[in-house]
Amino acid sequence: MLIALAGAPNKGKSTLFNALTSGSAAVADYPFTTIDPNKGVAFVTAPCPHAEINSICHPLNGSCVKSVRRIPINVIDVAGLVPCAHAGRGMGNQFLSDVASADAIVVVSDGSCGTDSEGNHADNVVAGKDVADIVAELEAWFAKLLEKHAGRCHTLDELASKLTGINVTEAQLKAAVAKSGVADNVAAWHDKQYLEVAKHLLPESKPIVVAANKCDLPNAKENIAKYNLPYPVIATSADSEVALQRASAKGLIGYDGKTISRKQDLSPALDGAVKKLEALVAEWGSTGVDALLRQVVFEKLGLIVVYPVEDENKWCDSKGNVLPHALLLPKGGTAVDLAAKIHTDLAKGFLYALDGRTKMRLSKDTPLKAGDVVKIVSSR
Repeated sequence: MLIALAGAPNKGKSTLFNALTSGSAAVADYPFTTIDPNKGVAFVTAPCPHAEINSICHPLNGSCVKSVRRIPINVIDVAGLVPCAHAGRGMGNQFLSDVASADAIVVVSDGSCGTDSEGNHADNVVAGKDVADIVAELEAWFAKLLEKHAGRCHTLDELASKLTGINVTEAQLKAAVAKSGVADNVAAWHDKQYLEVAKHLLPESKPIVVAANKCDLPNAKENIAKYNLPYPVIATSADSEVALQRASAKGLIGYDGKTISRKQDLSPALDGAVKKLEALVAEWGSTGVDALLRQVVFEKLGLIVVYPVEDENKWCDSKGNVLPHALLLPKGGTAVDLAAKIHTDLAKGFLYALDGRTKMRLSKDTPLKAGDVVKIVSSR
């Protein structure tokens, strides 16, 4: 799975990338700091059930802190997008190529409304306009790709086969066409119809969540309240999250993503900085970074966390590692889907599964629930 961070220049994309991945992407207060895409791993959080069996888990992917499991997710921060990027302006062509394989898009917006769609400092910026501009560019890009391929196709199936490079499935294309009201006579489409289908295909294939960043700046709360967008909007302060992570790494404070605790006496300057961070967390509930990732993974992409094990009683693998893996499946995913996620041979030889809590048998078509602990029994 891949989540792309998109946005106009100077909205805080690279800082948000660093906050999500504990990375070191270049950050500066001017447009096009990012030229080549930054790639890293973020960690979405979910409750870990190890306490139910009075044990301690041994994650082989991600980690677990205070019964909160951290599951790895791939993230890419791409070059800033400016108006007419789909026509090649700015870093447009490179940006669109980098975002093509994404499963979801986080559009990073300046929640303080202090920068325009070019990334320059400005006053009286309309709240959420930078998001609308980014989405318009993505729609235009999709329309351009549809136009490129549709003329050589006769059916939606044929067109879908041409769109696999941008991670679009046949089902997603057909759903977008149905929602658009455009007839499925692909060869007869024209400019307006390409764009109409594109407007539905974008959220169908790459769900969008907005990070209203810089929520720590003056007037941000008032401006974020004015956002009027058809996407979830999560207020974030990437700067604050990075500062908290770094202070925690230096042993100055304790920080678990939600609460801040002081570990030692601080100098007046550091004490003042920590007080500002405490005030931000008190006002917003958090820096919003973890909430943003959870919104993308669990709400927009509709995934659940499932824990596969080899021993349904001890919840461990063959080496005794308790709850070694936490895997993401689509809501409604079945026991055989979990088997396939582990290894295709397990799915091919699937016999049944066992619920780690009830010890009841699960058939291959049994849908799993978030937090399920499951043993797969296979002939292979």
